[in-house]
Amino acid sequence: MFRKQDFKKVDLLGSGKKNTKIYKALHIPTGKYYALKEVEAKTLDKLNEYKEEAVQLFKAQNHPNIIQFYGYFFYETMYNTFRIGIVCEYIEHRLNLEYVFRKRKQMQVFWKQDELEKMIVSLISTLSYMQSVGLCHRDLKPANLFLMNSGEIKVIDFGESKDFFRDAEDGGEATTATIRGTPQYLSPLLWKAHVVDGNSRFAKHNIYKSDVFSVGLLFYQLASMDDVTGFNQKSAEYDGEKLIDAGVKKLKVRYSDTVCECVRLMLRFYEVDRPSFIELCKVATTYHDGQVDPQNVSNYILSPGTNKYIMPKINPNIAQLIQKQSMKDLQTPVNGSKQENLMPKQGGGGAEGQIHQQSPISQIQKQLIQQRRPQSNQNFIGAPQELTEQTHNIDGAGEFEDEEEELENRNNIFTQTELFKNYCEQNKLYVNQTNQLFWFEYGSNRIGRMVIDITQKHQQQQQQNQDSEQSVSQQIPQSNAFKWKLIGKYKSEFSAHYSLLYINADIGYYMLGGNGNSNTCVNYDFKTLKVRAQMPQEKTFFACIYFKGIIYTFGGYDAYDKVQLSTCEYYDIEKDIWQNSPHDNAQGTVEYKLTKERSQNSCCIFDDTTIFIFGGYNRNEGTLNTIERFNMKTKKMELMELTMPSPLRRFQSLKISTTKILLIGGLQRMSKESDAVFCFDLEKEYTIEQLDKIDRAGIVEYPIIIDQVGNLHLFLENNNGTSPPHHVMYSFLEYS
Repeated sequence: MFRKQDFKKVDLLGSGKKNTKIYKALHIPTGKYYALKEVEAKTLDKLNEYKEEAVQLFKAQNHPNIIQFYGYFFYETMYNTFRIGIVCEYIEHRLNLEYVFRKRKQMQVFWKQDELEKMIVSLISTLSYMQSVGLCHRDLKPANLFLMNSGEIKVIDFGESKDFFRDAEDGGEATTATIRGTPQYLSPLLWKAHVVDGNSRFAKHNIYKSDVFSVGLLFYQLASMDDVTGFNQKSAEYDGEKLIDAGVKKLKVRYSDTVCECVRLMLRFYEVDRPSFIELCKVATTYHDGQVDPQNVSNYILSPGTNKYIMPKINPNIAQLIQKQSMKDLQTPVNGSKQENLMPKQGGGGAEGQIHQQSPISQIQKQLIQQRRPQSNQNFIGAPQELTEQTHNIDGAGEFEDEEEELENRNNIFTQTELFKNYCEQNKLYVNQTNQLFWFEYGSNRIGRMVIDITQKHQQQQQQNQDSEQSVSQQIPQSNAFKWKLIGKYKSEFSAHYSLLYINADIGYYMLGGNGNSNTCVNYDFKTLKVRAQMPQEKTFFACIYFKGIIYTFGGYDAYDKVQLSTCEYYDIEKDIWQNSPHDNAQGTVEYKLTKERSQNSCCIFDDTTIFIFGGYNRNEGTLNTIERFNMKTKKMELMELTMPSPLRRFQSLKISTTKILLIGGLQRMSKESDAVFCFDLEKEYTIEQLDKIDRAGIVEYPIIIDQVGNLHLFLENNNGTSPPHHVMYSFLEYS
């Protein structure tokens, strides 16, 4: 039996909806580490609803590829709310499939054929077992899966799971009236109901078949090493069926027909044509005949409740079995009795139990498809009222004529650029969208440049694929596409410890402050270096930001007096004038200043009136965790009650959505380099939590650059200085 007081929370692993937080927690009596999931509820009735996840986990504990559940406890908070703590096994974050995928995608390291097959078979067999005990996950995506060292996939997070056998609302069918899941991985029917119709709850569908489509999208994403966009849509912009067919065809360049046919089967666009997990397991998996050598037992997948082992490869006869099953279903109509595969009755949810082959099929099959498709097609935007034979002749003449080109157009870099550009405009992001960063060497005169163009990486990869098929070990890491290049030298030396600020493509970069040089305001417009009006006070290690023609600076360090500063000068670029300095007049009066002296801080624009100033260093207090808020219209500075989870200095902050700001990297107390990514969420109540980690710990003081598709390009130094800085790429869109 577990109790709240028996656990010590060591690290925040993640957070989600329903006021959910997941911690790495030490169980004090035993000294063991567990994953502790806490969900907060305002009423006891809601708390009992959240307890359902623990019940679902308990039902599935006989399977080794389902996260192990150990128990739960309740407690009441000081705010008169209730919390349930669900205790599960702790798994290292580095094994999370989303994390592994992002790492491999960044390096363009594809999974090998046998690795991908074992992942597919292990997940299908696990989900087939869950269906056999009446359990459906309903939120399958890489973030909810772990890739274990054995190569098998373990399923976690049953917060959206559904107990099929216990729900009377289903009327004995494997259907549900509620919509659950992540939009990117929804089945076409659910995507249309949820996103297009704006209906967050009602959609009659087969819950297992919806999950099968999610798994198909997931494995297409892993195999293609690309995110899936438009595959579950039917609109004027995206034709999901064509995208799926052309995408699977491209997979065959790298993977066998066996793998591709299995993915194609899971991605059948219409629910009526898609198998459940039990059906899928029958055609995709095979059992090992005879005894298994104990030394090789890790190469097989144990079937729970039996002594049988499943082969770690997809059944090579899957195409023939699909065809055989298709003909059998055509000859034997579904009679409405409860089937082993939990299929709904005909007319009760739209699933009729038929599976037909998407490669060439008989005329009678095609006629049946034509009879069904117009009704299914009413669920989608932009679909024709009448479907002809040519519309669904998947392997027919002329079908693939322009599909490769269409898929490229949908997923190419320029389409993604437009999508991200629209995202920035809609969320009012003040980000550095440029394709190059310049390095001006501290205390010297060398100038370097790194081109940050994601299209170059794609072009290099395409060229490598054309030249030869390389093995994983031979593939060139993506980081090789982003290298510093020395482009020239300045006539004099640059200041040391200046602040570098990117403005825009017209104005270029500004080097502000620094010591050892009187040139404390230098503009580089990509052609020449221009010395502008000097800063009123020589200072280093200060935060600065640009907004509507003005550069704002906050705090800093006076190297002569050896003190942190609270001064906040601002610079009018057009007038070439510095203002708000105590050195501007004899009285030393200023419009505003920080409430606390600080250097090595970071600042971020949130909206047209607000700038947040985070952390920094103060001689008396050390590394700071405080936050100040500056109103650009009223010129008022306010020290907030909210503090950062960890004191930080020499880091960067960046707005990534309408309500979220990321705090990345930096130094903690005792000059410990940080790899943490904190999220400052301003929606409803202000909160700051750790969301993720970057690939490399270090100081992040150079401008963060965002490329055409939304990747963050970070430039890191260590505490002893790194010249020029290291380049690290980080993707943030999943947290936005």
